[in-house]
Amino acid sequence: MSTHAVDKALWQALSNPKEMQRLREDAPSYLKDFNLDEQERSLLLAWEVGELTARGVSPLLLVSTYTAVEGMDKMGDYIMKINQPRGATPAR
Repeated sequence: MSTHAVDKALWQALSNPKEMQRLREDAPSYLKDFNLDEQERSLLLAWEVGELTARGVSPLLLVSTYTAVEGMDKMGDYIMKINQPRGATPAR
């Protein structure tokens, strides 16, 4: 897993409102612009934040991007996912 590519995708969305809008509207298309493998893309699309942080992705970038995309009303879902034991069935 390339944490650099994942961090770059998240950082670019956070630092550019047009890119954030692209991520919100069509995440699969947005993520194609980055050197991500299928697993990385899948983890990002499902917001598997616990697994992503376990693999070295910046927790600050994850929470910031997650709330920018999903909204603060979904913070409970984020907290459940980030605290889920690694390898457990993803929270839905």
